[in-house]
Amino acid sequence: MRQYLVVFALWAVWAAAPAEVTSRPVVQPELTTTAAAPAPPPAGELRELRGRFFGHLLAGRFGQALELLKKAPPELLRDRAVAEARGLTERYLKLRRQAEAERKLEYASAVGRVRLARLAQAYRDKLLKAKLAEKLYEKVNAVADAVGETGSVLKVNPTSQPAELRKDARAHLEESLAKLAEAEKPVATGHGAWGKAYRAAAESLRRALRQYQAEWLRAVLPEDWGKLKRASERVQDRLIDLGVLVSRDPLVSALSYAREAKELSGDGEDFLEADWVKELIRDAEAHGRELVRAGKWSEALTIYGHGGLSDLVADESRYERQVKKISLHVRMSNLYGAKTKARRSAATQAARTQPSTDVAMLEGPKWREMIRGIDTKMVRRAISQIDSNHVDRPDYRTIAIAALRGVKVLLETPQAAGAFPGLKDQAKRSAFVEAIDRQIRRLASQPTVDHLHVKAALNGVLDVNDRTVNLPPEVIDMEFTEAMLDELDKFTDMIWPYEEEDFRKRTMGSFCGIGVQIRKQTGRPIEVVTPLADTPALQAGIRAGDLILNVDGEDTRTISIERAVKLITGKRHTKVTLTIQRPGTAKPRQVTIVRDIIHIRTVKGWRRRPDGSWEFFIHPDSRIGYVRLTQFTGDTAGELRRALRTLRNAGARGVILDLRFNPGGLLTAAVDVADEFLRRGLIVRTKGRNVPDAQRSATALGEYQHGPLVVLANRFSASAAEIVAGALKDWHRATIVGERTYGKGSVQRLIPLQPDRPAKLKLTTAYYYLPAGRCIHRTRGAKTWGVDPDVEVSMTVRQMNRATEIRLETDLLKAVSPSRLSLLLNQQLREDLQLQTALLLLRARQLAKAA
Repeated sequence: MRQYLVVFALWAVWAAAPAEVTSRPVVQPELTTTAAAPAPPPAGELRELRGRFFGHLLAGRFGQALELLKKAPPELLRDRAVAEARGLTERYLKLRRQAEAERKLEYASAVGRVRLARLAQAYRDKLLKAKLAEKLYEKVNAVADAVGETGSVLKVNPTSQPAELRKDARAHLEESLAKLAEAEKPVATGHGAWGKAYRAAAESLRRALRQYQAEWLRAVLPEDWGKLKRASERVQDRLIDLGVLVSRDPLVSALSYAREAKELSGDGEDFLEADWVKELIRDAEAHGRELVRAGKWSEALTIYGHGGLSDLVADESRYERQVKKISLHVRMSNLYGAKTKARRSAATQAARTQPSTDVAMLEGPKWREMIRGIDTKMVRRAISQIDSNHVDRPDYRTIAIAALRGVKVLLETPQAAGAFPGLKDQAKRSAFVEAIDRQIRRLASQPTVDHLHVKAALNGVLDVNDRTVNLPPEVIDMEFTEAMLDELDKFTDMIWPYEEEDFRKRTMGSFCGIGVQIRKQTGRPIEVVTPLADTPALQAGIRAGDLILNVDGEDTRTISIERAVKLITGKRHTKVTLTIQRPGTAKPRQVTIVRDIIHIRTVKGWRRRPDGSWEFFIHPDSRIGYVRLTQFTGDTAGELRRALRTLRNAGARGVILDLRFNPGGLLTAAVDVADEFLRRGLIVRTKGRNVPDAQRSATALGEYQHGPLVVLANRFSASAAEIVAGALKDWHRATIVGERTYGKGSVQRLIPLQPDRPAKLKLTTAYYYLPAGRCIHRTRGAKTWGVDPDVEVSMTVRQMNRATEIRLETDLLKAVSPSRLSLLLNQQLREDLQLQTALLLLRARQLAKAA
């Protein structure tokens, strides 16, 4: 074909040349030596090739689509739609290759950090003996604090000018370099292989800081925010390497980075077969056993629990029993023990970093608040409901023994003696423990155990408690129940009286307050992260960045985030007075706001307007819409319906439904959301042991039943989000892009336990089944669960964090210039490979239909 094109081109040049006027005779070329031009391919063949090309694209086989074009006739390449689709695909695949290269680098970094952690572990005792370990830890933390201040400059600050930002960044970076120099002095020489690694890591960090400085000097703001962010990430990477070498618990660090490496490897089973991984697991198990024997429960949990061995090892049941036992001990010591310096430090760190809304609490309630309103009748009725309605036939022997052990752990927790003086009597405490052990032995030897034995076990511990240590019976009721339900299944839970109001707020999507998202650092005033749209706070002129100095006269510097939430929220139509200090103003001002019902919006679009409403077109030229659901509440379907109607009326030619990071919610909301897209057919079926099978079907009344649709889902999409994604996939209504979903496919029914008290049992009564018959739920040992994507596109944690951090900024209702917002949104789109994939699929569908 290439030879034909060359000959054809030469012939065309000759034919087009003007004839030369001459007296000499013209020599005619010999026709027998000229190749005849091949006929163009038949129209049917071109249509078939075109169809195959777009078929590959729409199925997510992007590489195959481009391979097909390499052998295609030039007539197909001149097709305008094909040429545009080819360009889009080439750009997309370039981004995908970059993402894959980044994944490999992240994997190498994670493996390298495991090695650094193991080196730190080997030298830990020597550093402690030389009194260097804690000194270096503090000095490296000082570097981290200075670097963190530099990172804060990257946050959106509408009042700052580029020159001011550069000045702040330069000052923070110079401080970081000075702190680094201080951290290097104690290890200038010596300390073997660890010392060499430490000095190399410090030098790498210095180079990264200098490069970051250079980026700030030449940056054009705001266009170069992305470059600055990448330079900041490089600094963070090098800082992490240095931090691993001075970790207080190098083995925990090694486990954490090994787990990260496993996720990045793409083949977890092969990864676990590596000798260095096996050695790490053996060492961690040995250390974990030592911690358990020493009663160091919190430290043991870091070895066995989340982020440790349980996450690293593929066999989910391998450490399950151990983790439950350790978690019980940690719960008891944290809940009933006096707050230690370490626990206060942990709470302080959480308060520095975690934003809160009016309904969120960073600090948990005290045990006296938790037991208020609890009585034994609730627990007995809960046991009866489990017997009647749980999805599976419960193993009563196992759950009864687990419940008794839960109470036993409380008795054996030394810290609990401070809360319960009766536990200080060694003889009485031992008598209680022995009585529980006798009950456990009896249950273990019984030929059969039913729910009446569980009730008898509860009555037994209450009776012995009265005769011995005399703990509040509500404490026995609560701990017996918590341990029992933890053994029963992951999702059955008690909504105790103290939790009921917060639970209702989370599920119903509304509460009474003023409508602000807040955060608080210890010893500092409350900061407004953002006012919520259409709320009293916004109407009162509250802005992002405002400091709330006082709430009804109470100084916010000295109160917890929990206390702040309680002060700001309240009954509808009541007043709260805030003292507001706005950055850049000289004097604070008082603002009185009337509380009202605050609706938590769960439907978001692509671009936030200044009034708090959303622009739903992500690609206006192609009329492609974007709708993100954050959870499923009673208001979600109505909000979605209005968004889809807006898009349909504006001529939408495709919609992206983003269900990533959506934890689920109400079943009714999931059914109503799916119904907006389906014309007919089953949406979901539920089946249980003692509850009637139920099914929900589409009504053909939805707002967007016909247009192209792509659904984004990832490993954090759960429950109701999986129902929607699964129904749309099974009916071929949408293309699912992303990762396999979480696998939470069980139905929880709320069962009131006492008419005069607000306690409820959230009981697993059934499993969800998709239209094609697949059960969503991930059961023990299962190989299949959740919803598989049609087009798999995985993103690393770092890649997800990049996009999410930008999205958090663009979601906030704050004063950002339109150009700055556009820049952020473009950057967010570049960082989000899954969203890029969805856009490419919808654009390819549009181009495939083009003439």
